[in-house]
Amino acid sequence: MNTRTTGRTLAIWCVAIFGWLLLGAARVQSQTASVVAEQQPGSDLGAKIAAADAALGQARGEIRVTKSGAISTRLTLSPNHDLICAGDHVTLTLTTAAASIVLPSKSVVRACALSSSQTASPQGGEIFSQGASDVHVEDVTFVGGGYHIHFESVSNFSIKNTRHLSITAGGTSPIVVNSSDHGQITSPLIEGFNFPAGNWQARLIRVSMSRFVEVSDPVIRDVDASAIIACGGVTFSSSSDSSLRGGQISGLKNCDGVLTELVRYDAPPPNNIEITGTVSGGNNNAPGVGPYAHNGEGFDIFNSRNIRLSNVTVRDNDRHGNIQPGIEVSNSTQITISDSIISDNHAVGIKVDGSPGVTIENCRTNHNGGSGIYVMPALGNVKVTHGSSAVKWVPGRAGITFSAVWPDSTRIVISGSVYTIASLQTTSDLTLTTAFAGATGVSGYDLDSYVEITGGESLDNGQLAAGLPPNQNAGSREGVYFSGSSGELTGRVTRLHAADTQGRKTQMYGIRLENHARVIASSNSVEGNLVQGIRDSPKRSEIH
Repeated sequence: MNTRTTGRTLAIWCVAIFGWLLLGAARVQSQTASVVAEQQPGSDLGAKIAAADAALGQARGEIRVTKSGAISTRLTLSPNHDLICAGDHVTLTLTTAAASIVLPSKSVVRACALSSSQTASPQGGEIFSQGASDVHVEDVTFVGGGYHIHFESVSNFSIKNTRHLSITAGGTSPIVVNSSDHGQITSPLIEGFNFPAGNWQARLIRVSMSRFVEVSDPVIRDVDASAIIACGGVTFSSSSDSSLRGGQISGLKNCDGVLTELVRYDAPPPNNIEITGTVSGGNNNAPGVGPYAHNGEGFDIFNSRNIRLSNVTVRDNDRHGNIQPGIEVSNSTQITISDSIISDNHAVGIKVDGSPGVTIENCRTNHNGGSGIYVMPALGNVKVTHGSSAVKWVPGRAGITFSAVWPDSTRIVISGSVYTIASLQTTSDLTLTTAFAGATGVSGYDLDSYVEITGGESLDNGQLAAGLPPNQNAGSREGVYFSGSSGELTGRVTRLHAADTQGRKTQMYGIRLENHARVIASSNSVEGNLVQGIRDSPKRSEIH
């Protein structure tokens, strides 16, 4: 056989093989069954969907719903079965306290609307999945009810283009992902409702005890949580290796836009979370329907480690007057805020307390009501015993508890004397390296922050003090303010432009130190402030 004949033969075989592959794919496609729920027997739509699920058997297939109807029981789909609403405006109404949809592995709910007047969540949630893999909820709208979507120990999941328009069940949230991994929450819309009153906290999107979860482009707006104790928008609770990318958060009341937090004292802190391109502004700017208004930061980084914020925008928060900062970093470490805008907020731009490892790079903290950047110790009360190294947190002062992310050998000031932490048992119990030398009783404690500020600008801050003389509102009208207690190094400031460029000056100092803070400052531009560029506290604070 010559070379030309051999080539022709190979080409014929390739065409034949390709044809067989296409035919096989077509046969596989033809084997995907579809059953219309309304054509099945049952007392209501839920029963008809269950009958359609049974009719599919174990084969891969779709349950198609073309007309609205009621679900009165707990509806559990079989693996490999998808629930697809194919008609216009198909609504599944959950009519009893038990009504819900349970998703197993390799299942989808798509293009439905779920309506509920439930005042308590059904077991797990309206759409619930536990211990499953390859689970997806897409283009679903929720009205009423609560725990709209609850995934527990689920892997390889996605939640895409969901809408959450109201909550009627107390103690619930729109989206909860717990102890799960490798998932995506993409373009959820949560808007325009009031939480029912009660002694509870809500998280609008809660990623809890989970790993490798990416939240992308959420839109959260006009949610009133003032009738409950507290609220977080996109929340990473003791989760790790996850991210928030993009998104618009606005119009919240008594609710932080983005929150990282501990689930409980013995849980791991949030770790390795990347937040980029998110806008959180216009929150907590008017009274809500309820009595609470103490939450309202654009971003609240609490008891966390290795959190990175970049290219975020935080504007016009907390005009309701509760003095919440645009960004708060509390009891945290290895926190980076870079290339971001934190301006025009009613109070402080960035507040850091009890956080020994924070970096702020190339940020603009301008025209805030208080200081652009405010650095201070954690403040609280402790119960101590003379001659004992055990320290117990008790309520009082600012009430900040201990943090699991404080490293061993961190300095803590108790009753004016500096001690070193040997170990932390809980957020209320720690042990010193040496015995407490003061009097037995309740004493105040301070634990310093450490912040490095590089580049960027902090201009025209102190707007709430406009027209006041320089001896009033001290410490709350600076470009950067440092307060310390231990005498250790509190921070470094390099290449920062911290000035007042207005005709009517409000920013008193570019950089100010008080209360035993120590800062190294170099190559900064601090001319043009109301009083002067840099001020330390003689015999107490030091700027080098």
